[in-house]
Amino acid sequence: MIEESYVSFNTAKMLKEAGFEANLKTMYVEEEKDEWTFWDSGAKRSDYNYFDDTIACPTQALAARWLREKHRIVVDVTFIPPSVNGDVWQYFIGEMDDMVWKGDFEPSDRRYKTYEEALEEGLKRSLELIKNKDYEEEN
Repeated sequence: MIEESYVSFNTAKMLKEAGFEANLKTMYVEEEKDEWTFWDSGAKRSDYNYFDDTIACPTQALAARWLREKHRIVVDVTFIPPSVNGDVWQYFIGEMDDMVWKGDFEPSDRRYKTYEEALEEGLKRSLELIKNKDYEEEN
């Protein structure tokens, strides 16, 4: 059976820092100091990122959609013919402006075994770029 692919704790934390908001049932909860657990609350709420002890946990697909709609960044995962070690997925990141690319795609430096692993790394890299861009704009 196919299941949803949720972002990792680190990616969820980066999304929170970038201002991610959505109506979700899933989150990471701090049960003890620095011990976080994935939790499905069963009820959708939009305020998980407002508290210190919860972090909203979207699916990878919703996180990618948020990046497109909020920051005009696309994370594309592509199948590459198999290499010697069997890693066949690579991500590319591009900025959009009225559906026209602002320059070249940024390809990943490596290939990944699964689509989901490549997408997760592409999401993280996009969030790093947003954080660095915000930092540069402040200074």
